[in-house]
Formats: sequence, structure tokens, C-alpha cells
Amino acid sequence: MTIESDNNYEEIKEILDGCIMCGMCNASCPVFKIAREEHHSPRGFVSLFNEKIFDKIVYDCTLCKSCEVKCPLNLKICDAIVKAREVLVNQKKEMEKNKDMIRNLEKTGNVFGVI
Repeated sequence: MTIESDNNYEEIKEILDGCIMCGMCNASCPVFKIAREEHHSPRGFVSLFNEKIFDKIVYDCTLCKSCEVKCPLNLKICDAIVKAREVLVNQKKEMEKNKDMIRNLEKTGNVFGVI
């Protein structure tokens, strides 16, 4: 990992270390409401991050912040997810669709690739 990725990883850890795994966040998460699988929930993200396998679901989050509203400890879970995405981008593990959008933007000036 790069120094930037290491720093982001530490910042994520600081944000998530306070999580008591109560699950209050899950009830309001739109992704969890649809997927109904724990690893697609904010609490699931915390668990997977602690196991160092957060790359499996980090792009599933909509960043709607409903989990933050429900969190009794006011954890900034979406900030942690954004930083996790930065770690993956620095490791060249971003989604192929993101790469396509960047290429389109560079070529045509818009993310759709339409001139």
C-alpha cells in the first residue's frame, strides 16, 4: 500500500473503531433493505473492514447517510466508505465502470462518451 492508502486505512479504522455493532444503522439502509444480506449493510461493512475484506461491498453503498442518522454514536460511516473507495482506487481496484467513465470524460468531455 502507498502512504496515502495507509493513512486512509488508519482514518477508516478510527471512524469505525467506535462501532458497537448494535445494528441500528441496518434498518434504514436502502441497500440492506433490498439485498437482505448482512454484508450489504453498514454493520456488515464494519465487520468486513475488520476482517480486511471490505473491497467486496464498498461500492454497493449509496452514500445516502441514513446509517449515520440512525447511529447512536454518530459515526461517520459514509466518510469511512469514501475513504475505503480511495484506498481501492489507489490500489487500482476500482470498478471497471468507473474506469470507463473516466476514459469517456477524457475523450469526449462527458461521462457518457457522447460527443
